Amino acid sequence: MKTKILLLGDGEVGKTSLVRRFVLDQYSDDYIKTIGAKVSKKGIILGAPPNEVDLVMQIWDVLGQKGYGGVHEIAVEGAQGVLLVYDLTREDTRRSAEEYWMPMIWRLAGRIPMAIVGNKLDLVEDRVMAREYLYYLSQKYSVPSVATSAKTGEHVEESFRELGRRILDAAGTPARRVALVTPPQEPVARTIRIADKIMTDFCYRLGSVEHGMPIVKKQFERAGVDVRTPTTEALRSAIDLLGTVEEDFMSPEETAANRARRIAWLDGSDEPPA
Repeated sequence: MKTKILLLGDGEVGKTSLVRRFVLDQYSDDYIKTIGAKVSKKGIILGAPPNEVDLVMQIWDVLGQKGYGGVHEIAVEGAQGVLLVYDLTREDTRRSAEEYWMPMIWRLAGRIPMAIVGNKLDLVEDRVMAREYLYYLSQKYSVPSVATSAKTGEHVEESFRELGRRILDAAGTPARRVALVTPPQEPVARTIRIADKIMTDFCYRLGSVEHGMPIVKKQFERAGVDVRTPTTEALRSAIDLLGTVEEDFMSPEETAANRARRIAWLDGSDEPPA
């Protein structure tokens, strides 16, 4: 059985490190920003003979920067499970998991199987309190919760396996969408909105987010785009680099039209007069 799962949560909570530990059994202290969504795969065996199931997980490590609504929407499409991750040492990331990421997944994908993961257990002094709060969250939302450390590997595989079991239990049951009223979010910076549009537009033109997003990641990195605070100059460079890629499989007219459209977003010339 193949399944698509998401890792959602704020930036710097350790989502990429959790995937690396689970898939490769590796860890690095270097912070790696996720641009768009990165996809990894790993198979696990669940159940016992003669009812074993080989579950192949397609794991989407999704950009944790808020404001990239287009990227988040295309990443969520078709998801069958989600690990909702927060940093046990940062209360703001726990609030964000409940107030921003959970309503988003329920609105876009429905009540798909979920597990709540409190990461960075190795940095927590009061482990009893951390686990008690995770238990409270599991009771509040009727989902499993796991305290993990991507650095030591503690309970990392358990978190993915727990989600896998939930996915198997829910197989064949349609997910019910829930429209939650969420607190007002901070205004999104204009350059973040434009970076989001450029990412999703390129993937749409290429025909697939799986194929398009790795290209976006590479060209955004070459252009020096920081997805947390993208600058106009870096985005202009990214537009040019993506246009160069498109020249390999699009007509000159299509390439020129794509560049002109994205530059118009950047310059604001596509916005109606006030």
